[in-house]
Formats: sequence, structure tokens, C-alpha cells
Amino acid sequence: MADAVVADAKVEATGSPVEETEPEFIDLFSGTVLGATDAEAITLRSRTHLVVFAGAEGSGKTTVLASIYERLNQGPFAGFRFAGSRSLPGFEEICHLNRLASGGVQPDTQRTRLTDETKYYHLVLRGTEPSAARRDVLLSAMSGELFRMAKDSLEDAERLTFLRRADTIVVLVDGERLAAVAQRTSAQADAADILESLLDAKLVSPNCQVEIVFSKLDRITAAGKAALEFLSKTQEKFEGKFRARVPNLAFKKIAARPAPSSEQENSDGGLAEAFVSWTRVAPPASLDKHHGGPAPARDEREFSKFGWRHFERTWRDR
Repeated sequence: MADAVVADAKVEATGSPVEETEPEFIDLFSGTVLGATDAEAITLRSRTHLVVFAGAEGSGKTTVLASIYERLNQGPFAGFRFAGSRSLPGFEEICHLNRLASGGVQPDTQRTRLTDETKYYHLVLRGTEPSAARRDVLLSAMSGELFRMAKDSLEDAERLTFLRRADTIVVLVDGERLAAVAQRTSAQADAADILESLLDAKLVSPNCQVEIVFSKLDRITAAGKAALEFLSKTQEKFEGKFRARVPNLAFKKIAARPAPSSEQENSDGGLAEAFVSWTRVAPPASLDKHHGGPAPARDEREFSKFGWRHFERTWRDR
């Protein structure tokens, strides 16, 4: 009864019933590897650089992701400091087999799982200069099986529409297979077929940087002169085959599991130099040349449409 009197008094004093404020709910990221919805939330919040790793099974995609995260954990890396992540547990999961806590005899990395939805790892980076701005980067390592299907089928390649949003596509060539006489030709063909399938499906935007990266360079070097000569011939073959279709084509070489004191990394550029190249912001050139491309299909995922909308806004605001 007393509560009713108090409620009536509030109505009389204000002339209207007192409305209770609805609690505000905050969407939280799971912290694990991100799906398209979480990735979209990041890209809508700030300009985000997307790097996609492509390659056959075992070529080193997940190992590269784990190595980047481990190096940032140790301190400044490639001119960047670690400034946050929405997917820390996801990074920790792929790094587990590389640590003593896993109980393994040798460092290892879990293989990328084949899933229906693209997965992303998020990093916030800040330059080592005091006034450096923060940068958001999304890294995606597609399973080798998915790229194998894309290589064998143009229809499967066309399903990878998110690649049109990529700022950098890294095609990994398995150096361990290049070092083996019986497998080197197939390793070369796998990488070439994957890139050709993506180009045929028009999944590589004109401003996208494409890098062909020879992984596990230490294995190739250990195999001797013949393996190194085959690597050089492979690069020349890719140059001749793709340069006309990919103006922003580059090549890199990295060790299997780079370490901070690796002499191989110091002499060949290694992971640090490659990471700087992968995350480089391309200059806004040739907008008029490429303006007028078709809009994404209405049924495509929102994340796949982000790059097209960003490009159109940039052109209109000139």
C-alpha cells in the first residue's frame, strides 16, 4: 500500500508516470577467432587492413599467423607495437603446440580447419614512434582444402567473395615441398593454380597487393643448390605468368618458423620485412581508371560489400 502511495505521488508531481530506464546491453566479442559478423563490426568502426593467406595444406599459413603474434608478444616487431586484439584466445590456441606447455617434443602448429564461414584474427597495431596512430588489421588463413576446391572449381572460387575486400593476398608456396625433388613441381603448380582460379573468378581487386611467398626457406637452403635454382625458376615462371594480370605483384622468402635471432631472416628480409609489406597502406591511385565496377550481389554477406562501399565513397568525395 505504501508503495502504491509513493508511485501515485510521483505521477502527481511530474504529471506523468515515471518511466524506468531500460538497461543498455553491450555487444562483446567472444575473444576467439572472429566470424564475418564480428569482422564487420571492426571494419565499420575504423579503416581496417585485411590480409588473406592462401596456399595448399601444410604450406605454413597458420604458422605465419602464430609467428607474427609471438613476435609481437616479445616486444616491438617490424616497426609496430602490439596495442590490442579482439581475438587473443584464438591466437593463443594456434600458438599452443609451439610452446613447452603443450608437452610436444618439437614445435608444431595446428592445421587450419575447413569451415563454412571465413575466420579472422584481429590485431591493433601502433607504430613505435610516440605520435603514431593505431591501426586495425584482420588476418585470415583459409584452409588448404577450401583453396584446393577453389583451384579445381571456378564455382567454388566464386564463393570466396570476401577476397574482393582484401588489401593484401599472400599466396604461400610450400618450401618443404620445393626442396623435395618428387614434390617440387606439384608445389609450384598448386600455388599457380590457386592464384589463377582467384583471378579468373575476379576475386582480386585492382588495388589489391598480391605477394607470392616462399615459405620454409631454411628447408630449401638445406636441400642444396638444385633446390635454390628451382626456387629462382619458379619465381621467374610466376613473374611471366601473372605480372600482366597483377600489377601489384611481389615476392618474399621466409623461414619455416622464424626466430628473432635468425641469420636467415636477417639476410633474406624474413618475416619482419614481409609483415611490413603485407600491412602497407596502398596509395589511393588510379581511382578514375577503376571506377564504375559492378556493385556486389544483393545476397552477398555485408563484410564482402565493405570494400566496394568504401571505394565508392572515396571516389565521390574527391
